[in-house]
Amino acid sequence: MNYEKYLNTYSQYLISEKNLSSNTVKNYLIDLNQFFYNNFSNTQIDKEFEAFISKLRKNNFSLSSINRKVSVIKNFFKFLQSEKIIDPINLDKFESLKNSKKIPNAIAKSQIDEIFNSLNNSKSRNSKVYTMVLKLMFLSGLRVSEALNLRWSDLNINDFSLNIYGKGSKERKVYLTQDFSNQLSHLKSNSIYIFNIKNKPISIRTINKFLNDSFKNGIINKSISSHIFRHSFATTMLENNADIRHIQKLLGHSSISTTEIYTKVAKSLKKNVLDSYHPLKNKL
Repeated sequence: MNYEKYLNTYSQYLISEKNLSSNTVKNYLIDLNQFFYNNFSNTQIDKEFEAFISKLRKNNFSLSSINRKVSVIKNFFKFLQSEKIIDPINLDKFESLKNSKKIPNAIAKSQIDEIFNSLNNSKSRNSKVYTMVLKLMFLSGLRVSEALNLRWSDLNINDFSLNIYGKGSKERKVYLTQDFSNQLSHLKSNSIYIFNIKNKPISIRTINKFLNDSFKNGIINKSISSHIFRHSFATTMLENNADIRHIQKLLGHSSISTTEIYTKVAKSLKKNVLDSYHPLKNKL
């Protein structure tokens, strides 16, 4: 059977029934095409799958990337079965590899304050708007993609909030301080996007390049990516004794277990502070 001919039908199903974004569906199709590439055998799917996983591991793909591909492939065959396109097949081998959840990077609020003080003094082009993106992430816990996709129609001046459209078209609301909400308003331009350069949206790559260049040029003393500001928002909230369920909603996590990972980070940060500043440091 030529499975590839059903990919278009599957992509339409993902968009219309699963409400996945076109970008997510595009990535799914890349994974599926990668699996069906190179003389795919229609009669030995399980062996083809094992060979595919083995090849990915030899090419040093991370476990998280491999597990994503496993899930995509398995769900595609489930779809074909549910639509009676293929006879039931044994999907037992299509299981994710065991993978411990990656602990996100985060830094203490004092370090975040130092970074923002340094970035505020940056003379690089468009540094003001880039720094505003990062500040928003730290103040609200947004993903960098969510921040960069914000439109002026998402900003509610009356209650200083933002409407966020996250993964899987899930909606949530986050709140800002009045001061930061006013700062956003001062960025008003002809663009539909809050954050833009010459009325064009900003890419994630541009934001991370700004941070990388700032480190290389000695403006900040730590090599970081944009994700660290979202992670640091979560750990700061935990350190301030915020309820983890509230943090889950603010971050837009579907599962509380994902949010609970940050408790380990918060404990680690506290230990670092204790090790660095305890009055009996180096005397015990």
